[in-house]
Amino acid sequence: MRTKQILIAGLLLTGSLTACKNADVGPTDQDISQANQNDILTFAKNKGLNGKSTATGVYVAITKPSAIPTPVAVAEGLEAELNYTVYALIPGATAGTITERLADSTFTTRLRYIPIVLSTPGLTEGLLAMREGDQADILLPSFYGFGRDGSANGLVPANTPIRLDTRVRRVRTEEQQISEYLTANKLTPSATTASGARIVKTAVNPAGALPSSGQTLAVRYRGQLLRSTSAFDSTGTGTAAFKLGDTVPGFNESLATLRVGEKATIVFPSKAGYGATGRGGIPPYAPLRFDIELISAQ
Repeated sequence: MRTKQILIAGLLLTGSLTACKNADVGPTDQDISQANQNDILTFAKNKGLNGKSTATGVYVAITKPSAIPTPVAVAEGLEAELNYTVYALIPGATAGTITERLADSTFTTRLRYIPIVLSTPGLTEGLLAMREGDQADILLPSFYGFGRDGSANGLVPANTPIRLDTRVRRVRTEEQQISEYLTANKLTPSATTASGARIVKTAVNPAGALPSSGQTLAVRYRGQLLRSTSAFDSTGTGTAAFKLGDTVPGFNESLATLRVGEKATIVFPSKAGYGATGRGGIPPYAPLRFDIELISAQ
């Protein structure tokens, strides 16, 4: 589990709802952007929305303020739990009219969890104007929606802006995420390291040797995000060999507490893992879980 080798199969898309864009053909990006802005502002005016546009053209209007007594604001490094429904904003046959079309209701009732990163444009910009409990219309230019391709289901034409009827249900810190995860999975840590890694030993071997700094360890492990049940990295039935001290702090400190032959489930915050930038597809500010076994230390 070397720092440079961790990979993840999929990237959580927070800035854009589409992962790629075809080569530019037809209208220029500037033409599309201007047309999108005109349509967004026309729709907002027709609907009587009282919102604001960001520097990138994302329009946000709070439609139902939070009823929570002291709602937490969405902010950098926190996780937003939300629902949203996607609508295409299609120019009508008559000038100055916009027709709405339901495009995707996947997350209307199903929850989505998004780590908030200030540098990510699009949906995240809209969320940053919200608090937990708020409901808002977030209008996205096509570049942050389905781009030049349009949606795969054909309900959002190419170069069409979209509206997300969005509700932020909760906002969580990493510590809250970890605490709730441990409780939900009935995991009781026996120790917490200096970097915040929670260690739950699942197999003990009192006769096994403790590893020392600089030793080469043979380790079997499986890693996953707290919001996923699939592994982003795993040795399978094999092992990985590396020196104690060569891994991220949460993993390294946890291994140092295990004796040869012992197993543990460890959960640690992003400050003990891949931090505010993430790595290899691991999102920024992502707490991680690893199930580890120390096979040998030499």
